[in-house]
Amino acid sequence: MQTINTHHRWKHYLLLLAGILCISWSAILVKLAGISGLSSGFYRMFIGTLGVIPFWLYYRKPITDWRGVRVAMLCGTFFAIDIALWNSSIMLSKAAISTLLANLAPVWVGVGAILILKEKPGRIFWTGTAISLLGVSIIIGIDQIASSKLNLGNTLAIIASMFYGAYLLIARKGRVNLDTISFTTISMASSSVVLGLICLFSSTPLWGFSTQTWLSLAALGLVPQLLGWLAINYALGHIKQTVASVSLLSQSVFTALFSVPILGEYLTVREIGGAAVVLSGIYLVNRKK
Repeated sequence: MQTINTHHRWKHYLLLLAGILCISWSAILVKLAGISGLSSGFYRMFIGTLGVIPFWLYYRKPITDWRGVRVAMLCGTFFAIDIALWNSSIMLSKAAISTLLANLAPVWVGVGAILILKEKPGRIFWTGTAISLLGVSIIIGIDQIASSKLNLGNTLAIIASMFYGAYLLIARKGRVNLDTISFTTISMASSSVVLGLICLFSSTPLWGFSTQTWLSLAALGLVPQLLGWLAINYALGHIKQTVASVSLLSQSVFTALFSVPILGEYLTVREIGGAAVVLSGIYLVNRKK
């Protein structure tokens, strides 16, 4: 019986890794699209929703957990706000600083686990989180962080990290009695509506793009959003949200690796060292307690 449990546990970790690899293409595809972050955010969710609906119609199970439906809608709202705030913060501050502040999500997950779920992440979790954030700081440049003032862009990035943390915190609870396909479909549809309203009220253009842009948007919706978050949402139903949230920090490491052949952005010695520190922190958090 222990062997079976171990097998299933590693299956969930492998699914989480696959999901992280998929969402690691998000920033690259947004760059290739070359349009407003709000526009690409909307099409990421909208195209992803269109892609998941056929799976939902074929594999759907009777929905009896209406509380789970409400949680999925709340998750979708949080995720949409996270994308809107984070993309806006990049336009008002340094992209590197905004990325670091957005990665504060594991800290909010740990705090939320204590205050809301009455769980207490152990010393290993906090140590691993600190090491991972240190690695991200090394990649970006500690001197850049120290010399930067907390402007509006920085503030938006911090608030975005709170919404991202809230998504990770409650997603596991929403997956208790609601199947993965239904949860993902509902949350993605909710995100599409919220981001669509944001684009509408901010007069953000949603058409008139080039063929390359449309292809990039299609890939953005199908790979990071559809495949990536299907895998992650399934894993979140079986893995502690604190462990998953820190593991998601490795997204920045994989994005840097993928950017070499696609965008021609090569890693410096400092960035490679920082990536190693990030992975060390993630390994520590995922150790068996």
